Amino acid sequence: MKVTALSLLLLSPVALANPLLGTWEFVEGKYATPDGIVSAQAPNLTSIKLITEAHHSYITQSEGKFKYAGGGSYKIEGDRFIETYEYGNVTTLLGRTMSFSYKIDGNLWHHELYEDGKFVEKEVWKKVQ
Repeated sequence: MKVTALSLLLLSPVALANPLLGTWEFVEGKYATPDGIVSAQAPNLTSIKLITEAHHSYITQSEGKFKYAGGGSYKIEGDRFIETYEYGNVTTLLGRTMSFSYKIDGNLWHHELYEDGKFVEKEVWKKVQ
């Protein structure tokens, strides 16, 4: 059997690796609220998101004070990051599954959420590990 460079690349764990695994820090975001779109940026809002093989979790501070924490399971389907919130302090998220479009650009993770055709949020995260 002849092994080509292409076949080695296709079988490589690196080629098959989940690009989201690791530690991410919040860069910026936009969010739909009843009063319109609001923006947030580091360092006023700081957040760390951890992605393991099966779970996601995050903790967020605003101006140095605790705001949110939560997480749960997730899966990736094509260009969709689909997360289910199973624990956290935002009770309206508990049990919810949200399907974000995402892309990786260098060490940045961009994701967007639309529900029923309406903008919900857009965030940028920077990989730190």
